[in-house]
Amino acid sequence: MSLAELHRPKTWQEVIGQDKAVSTLQRIARAGGWGGKAYWIAGSSGTGKSSIGRLIAAELAESWHTDEMDAAELTADKMREIERAMQVRGMAGASGRTGKAWIVNEAHGLTSSQSRKLLTLLEPEGGIPRHVAFIFTTTNEGEEALFEGCLDAKPLLSRCIEVPLARRGLAEAFAKRARAIALAAGLDGKPERAYLELVKSKRNNMRAVLQEIEAGAMIAEGG
Repeated sequence: MSLAELHRPKTWQEVIGQDKAVSTLQRIARAGGWGGKAYWIAGSSGTGKSSIGRLIAAELAESWHTDEMDAAELTADKMREIERAMQVRGMAGASGRTGKAWIVNEAHGLTSSQSRKLLTLLEPEGGIPRHVAFIFTTTNEGEEALFEGCLDAKPLLSRCIEVPLARRGLAEAFAKRARAIALAAGLDGKPERAYLELVKSKRNNMRAVLQEIEAGAMIAEGG
């Protein structure tokens, strides 16, 4: 397993640099629960979109009732399958959660026909069932291109809770976390400032930073 997957946040407390987004989500959940909603998470690559999406899903559904896919996989047949599945609660495990969650990554790849069909899923009679959540993730750049080229995507966004992720002020927190991971993996050998430089060179893409560490970038020469 890669360092990025091994150290992916498993709790809200482990999410780094996205305090505002996490606080917003938890406030929404306290007010009305996690289900019955669609979430739109936009942020730069490697800043926590998928991790936050999976944490939302985990609040509602067991892993076997969480379906994660890219937008390209959201075919007409797939959406018909989702429409049927969302009518029935899931089988509870040890946690007792009976919800279902669908995560759609690379949401900037949605087409007009996909967006129109998704509108019907997000607006069933009586609204999205309380045990269901839809989670869309996209890069900031992809989001901008989507709304310029796909007019049907704007009504889709209006049915979602927007969760913009921070783009600035991440370097120090990411560097500290990256060094802790490198130390734990036996891949550290350079001073703290080297991690800050690495994070900045990767434009705060934590996944790319961990890939470099895994490749030995932070091992001192001769170490």
